[in-house]
Amino acid sequence: MDSFRNEIDNDTARAADSDQADNATTAMMRELMRLPAGSCVAVAMSGGVDSSTVAALLVEAGYRVFGLTARLYDLDPAQIGRVGSCCAPDDARDAKAVAGVLDIAHYTVDERDSFARDVIAPFEQAWQRGDTPNPCVACNRSLKFDRLVQTAQALGAQAMATGHYARLELDDGRPTLRRGVDPNKDQAYFLYPLAREASEFVRFPLGGMAKPEVRAHALRLGVPTAAKAESMDICFVGAERTQAWLDKRTAPVRGAIIDTQGRVLAEHTGLAGFTVGQRHGLGLGSRPDGSAWYVIDKRGDGTIVVGEHAQLVVQHMELGECIWLGDAVPPAGEPVQVQIRHRGQAVAARVIRADATSAAIEVHGDLLAAARGQSAVLFDGDRVLGGGLITRADQREPR
Repeated sequence: MDSFRNEIDNDTARAADSDQADNATTAMMRELMRLPAGSCVAVAMSGGVDSSTVAALLVEAGYRVFGLTARLYDLDPAQIGRVGSCCAPDDARDAKAVAGVLDIAHYTVDERDSFARDVIAPFEQAWQRGDTPNPCVACNRSLKFDRLVQTAQALGAQAMATGHYARLELDDGRPTLRRGVDPNKDQAYFLYPLAREASEFVRFPLGGMAKPEVRAHALRLGVPTAAKAESMDICFVGAERTQAWLDKRTAPVRGAIIDTQGRVLAEHTGLAGFTVGQRHGLGLGSRPDGSAWYVIDKRGDGTIVVGEHAQLVVQHMELGECIWLGDAVPPAGEPVQVQIRHRGQAVAARVIRADATSAAIEVHGDLLAAARGQSAVLFDGDRVLGGGLITRADQREPR
């Protein structure tokens, strides 16, 4: 470990010159980092344009930078080189290439065993019992803001920056997580598991930028990944459908499709092929009144429950495995906004009860298709209060 730290010091020493151009971007980076120029900073580099640009901006701002890339899984040979992944082996090569251009040290951290245990296995188990997991939240919680932070600290970094679009601002001296200013890129939903200890060490330099601005910086600074496409898929599933990927690894959970009165309408060949809110591909035709069927529940015994669209509107949710930022549990009666998908809208709600690990939420706005296993994140405006996994969602009575 000491040799790594010496290599960082020797290869990335970039103490700021007093006559270095202190342009607006450099000034902004220093303000966001809350560290003087010359400080040692790790950048979690996924191989994409965002984290690559963060590294380039911090080098420009006079920091001693090194890159960390977590190797999380091995791709099926047929998937290598595909577009839309995150943290794949070819992404690690891109990150190393960027580090070479920036003349900074770069280290790949092998977390394949941890990722398989803490992210992939729970993902498979959740689908088997009828839940709808969010592996990106699990990855942030157990790997990126836990073990990667520990590695950065062990290598002598005074902070770790990432390419996430969110803002960590100081509120009475304590970090507060807020939405990124670009609504099309905001990633605050994924980041609610950020522990207090990590939030004091991590920085999100892109939270105040829009994506076109980031790409413009990448081009200006000669970042090799400036034109790289976005990562959209579940990284380890790739371009396959989730059911096809699961069918290779687990036994399909078969069962009946029933209506809310318990009448069997059809049989299906795999629970993972259905999501709450789905209307197409059910093979049921129309309801007796001519309207469409919607999946309103999935059960661990393989049963799919279908009903009308109005039954997707959620009235009440129970949450487990809650994490509250700053350990501040929202009080009963607190008005909040709740969001259950990364691209979903936050709607008005009220906290019925909450403790350190669980909560009950009364939903006032029109929130559709909440599924067990999804993350429900609570906001106060643009500030993240915390969140948890949905353990129960009760539908509103049809109007």
